[in-house]
Amino acid sequence: MKTRLSAWLLLVWVVCAGAAPPPPRFALALGGGAALGYAHLGVLEVLEEEGLRPDLVLGTSIGSIMGGLYCAGLSPAEIANRAEGMNLWRIGDLQWAGLGLLEWNKVRRQLAPLLLVQRLEDCPLPLICVATDLASGERVMLRRGPLLEAMLASATVPGLFEPIVWEGRLLVDGGLTDEVPVLSAREAGAAIVVAVDVSHPLLEREIKGPVDVLRQSYFIIQKQNVEQRRALADLVIRPDLTGLDFHAFDDVQAGRQAGREAALRALPQLKGLLRERGWQARR
Repeated sequence: MKTRLSAWLLLVWVVCAGAAPPPPRFALALGGGAALGYAHLGVLEVLEEEGLRPDLVLGTSIGSIMGGLYCAGLSPAEIANRAEGMNLWRIGDLQWAGLGLLEWNKVRRQLAPLLLVQRLEDCPLPLICVATDLASGERVMLRRGPLLEAMLASATVPGLFEPIVWEGRLLVDGGLTDEVPVLSAREAGAAIVVAVDVSHPLLEREIKGPVDVLRQSYFIIQKQNVEQRRALADLVIRPDLTGLDFHAFDDVQAGRQAGREAALRALPQLKGLLRERGWQARR
């Protein structure tokens, strides 16, 4: 009996030792940029057309909204159609008390019927939403729990929208700590990280008043955050966002087209990267 058991264990060891290592995980990190995030849809379309579906999607801010809808089962075209005619005041309800000027109930009513799954862990394509703990400043990677609330937490612009309460914590925009969630992708174990940067270009001659000063200050902070993360990515796809504005939520197609064009330009490099690393599409 002992001899048989020893032989069986030896066989198992030989098989395991000779087994091929698991294929590398390919993560797509979708960054924040408000309405400029429609460019994510164009990138996702091109990847789908080429059969390059990632193993994991991470989203920050609008990246979590676009990524969440996609990972829950909607196609990029379906998301684009639903977003047509959107604007900031159709997204949020004005409130006169609380921790934000707008609250999320209108968005909840619009997005909830679209989600084919209700929880992060049930998404057909794995998703991580990146948010920030308002009290501690800690970066928070949401992997399990209510999908819609995770998407909203990641996109909660501080002061504009009411923070999301998540397990006793107040969560706001992940862009404060990981504007393009490359660091989070590495911590999640991704061996190949492709980032999509849709951060707003800096204003040049358009600074004409205090609102522009505030906008430019935010864009500078955003730019610094992105530059710190770029070096951690294997490839950064940067759409040409010239002429687009971060609050133009009604301009879906321009952003979508910018994303398509950027993805097509990056496609040879992306395919070479995936081939070099031994990545194979899952069927």
